Amino acid sequence: MPPKSRKSLWQHYPRRWDLLVYLLAVLTLLVTAQCLPVLAIKKFVFWKSSYSLWSGTIGLFRSGHFGLGAILFTFSILFPFAKLVILLALWCGHFTQQQRMKVLKWLEFLGRWSMLDVFVVAIIVVIAKSGGALQASAKLGIYFFATAIILSLLLTMHIQKLAKRLGK
Repeated sequence: MPPKSRKSLWQHYPRRWDLLVYLLAVLTLLVTAQCLPVLAIKKFVFWKSSYSLWSGTIGLFRSGHFGLGAILFTFSILFPFAKLVILLALWCGHFTQQQRMKVLKWLEFLGRWSMLDVFVVAIIVVIAKSGGALQASAKLGIYFFATAIILSLLLTMHIQKLAKRLGK
């Protein structure tokens, strides 16, 4: 049985600088999305608030909704950044093919939950538009976040395709 290769994907594909640029672009979009408002809520004429992913998470913790705050923090802040770090590690790190594919399968599975925030904002906007004194609107941050998540899913699939090619 031949020894297991522990070369990085970058060593297998040394001319693929585009993936690092792609990863940096996703990181830039994600950081921007964290700072921009994702949702604006207007109640009657007098009260209006905008929420970013950070301010929404902090607001949930401050108001005692620790479970919801933890879910928002995990899927909106922690996981997207951790996923990018893991993708960078998979690209540059020395792993066996089996280790690499196992991690990519987990990222693919967990990536399905990445769009949770976008769906929640969409539901809030739809409910608010159904009547009453409450108005809600999606803001620029949710579009940056959705774009970052979709691009990270595509990046994961691309790296997975390159990794599978090595296994053949």
